Amino acid sequence: MVSKVQNEDKQALSDRFSDVVQYLNRRLNGDRVDEWERSALTIPQIKTLLLLHEMGPSRMGVISLHLGRALSATTTVVDRLVARGLVDRGSDPADRRVVICRLSETGEQVTEQFWGIARERLDAVVDLIEVEDLEIAVRGLEILRAAEQSMASGSQTTEQ
Repeated sequence: MVSKVQNEDKQALSDRFSDVVQYLNRRLNGDRVDEWERSALTIPQIKTLLLLHEMGPSRMGVISLHLGRALSATTTVVDRLVARGLVDRGSDPADRRVVICRLSETGEQVTEQFWGIARERLDAVVDLIEVEDLEIAVRGLEILRAAEQSMASGSQTTEQ
């Protein structure tokens, strides 16, 4: 059984953790937001580009499902991305009725640039950290990633 003191300690750590994550998100993602504003892309367009970057070529229905949007709304978003040269559309060789969307070369460059903004800032921060401390930070982040992946897959564990 967990004591009241342990619960209070965990809550204090959780609060500190949240503060640090929020700070880092603001610092690392602020430049990304500026970059996207300059690109004049809408949030649904950005989400679609990032999804295609992560998943690779995908059917229109799969994109719609992952974004939680109606197929007609997804089609409109993709149409605009195609018009801007960021997404290519094609049909599935096995079934010509199926529309497959993929990032164009320009779309790949735009999304790589988006992810690269934070990477440059992270690289500068890492240069200021001693190897031993960096190992601790990486291990902690790996634990967080594993917990989030476990939660996302629906198989939450209480392993410490």
